[in-house]
Amino acid sequence: MKKTLFILFTCCFSILHAQTNAIQNALKNYDYELAIQLISKEKKSTELDFLKAKCYKNIAQYKSAIVLLEEIVRQNPTNISAVNELAESYQLSGNHSKSKFFYFMALQSAPNNRFAQLNYMNSMFKLREWKSTINFALPILKKDSLSVLYPILGDCYGQLQKNDSSMYCYSKALQYNPEDYSTLSKLSNIFLQQSKYDPLLYYTNRYLQIDSSNQTINQYNGIGLCMTKNHTRAIYRLNKLYQQGDSSFITHFYLGISYFANKENPDAYFHLKQSFKKDSDNVTVYYYLGKAAILSGHQQEGIAYLKRGLDKITPKDSVLYNYNYGIAKGYELLFNNPERIKYLKISSKLKPEQKSLLYIIGGVYDHELKKPEEALTYYNLFMTTRPSTELGKIQSGIGSYYNATEYRIKEIKEELDAKKEKKK
Repeated sequence: MKKTLFILFTCCFSILHAQTNAIQNALKNYDYELAIQLISKEKKSTELDFLKAKCYKNIAQYKSAIVLLEEIVRQNPTNISAVNELAESYQLSGNHSKSKFFYFMALQSAPNNRFAQLNYMNSMFKLREWKSTINFALPILKKDSLSVLYPILGDCYGQLQKNDSSMYCYSKALQYNPEDYSTLSKLSNIFLQQSKYDPLLYYTNRYLQIDSSNQTINQYNGIGLCMTKNHTRAIYRLNKLYQQGDSSFITHFYLGISYFANKENPDAYFHLKQSFKKDSDNVTVYYYLGKAAILSGHQQEGIAYLKRGLDKITPKDSVLYNYNYGIAKGYELLFNNPERIKYLKISSKLKPEQKSLLYIIGGVYDHELKKPEEALTYYNLFMTTRPSTELGKIQSGIGSYYNATEYRIKEIKEELDAKKEKKK
């Protein structure tokens, strides 16, 4: 009997050992689907559910992983490994709010856990909580100069429009990792926006010594060279990109400007025309393309480009009217009638079809400024717009104003005549 029991125990142990080895081999070979199948045949336990959840996570079946991990965490909230895995599964699935919650939960048990700290911060960043991310990251930096935090801080400060702080963080990040092309690209963009071309050239030149093939950094370097009037070098840099197949607006535009500055007008005309095809709303392109076209023998075409550009930069009368009339309304509410008159007159010239403006101007002179002569001038101008037919009077919608103005003109004339008589 003892012998029989021993044999049975040995057989069970051998089977279990073989199954365990099979699971381990599946994991070693990254065959997570097989590992899940083998684990499912085993007796349910917390350890195996945790291992199964990790397998699900590794093959991007996050929902299945979350179901198992939530059960484990519900049974034991102090299981830090399970809490972290659950938080990461939520993060990978795109649910950053839940991810943040469970990383925060992990930090309650292990507040100095760097893994949980960094991922909690990353969840806040993904949720666009810029200030909270900064406030959480700065104390960590005081204790440990983790270079990985600087690009994140740079992004946060950039979103808050604090470009000086953003530039500082990006610069610090590049001190630790000069090959960080993404951070350099963001820093270069700020330099370009603020017209800081010398630091733009410094950082991009340094990077190009590491990787001379990066298209974006070559573009930024070419722009810096163009804007510092090193046009020959800019042509070399940008033309190299063009020869390699770069047909972007930026390359064509700054290459065209550099050729134009060097008085190589046919090449300038060619590249500026290509940039125009990419962006036909850019007023600066119209200007340079127009001049390059004229100087390279395409006079009629160049004139047409310059005229179209002029139309774009000159506001239409209707737009100017809206602005000036708005200003006049503001001065009316401030009871500043001299300034109100000034902008009403401008509005009337911009939109003469607004006949009622003449009546309004006359009224301000008459009742507010007590200047009857000026009032009479504008009342008379208003009366010249009076429709001659009954249909016209109906369509104008201001027939009664004409009648009132006609009567008021008569009154003003009588008042002025009376004043003259008194003087005699």
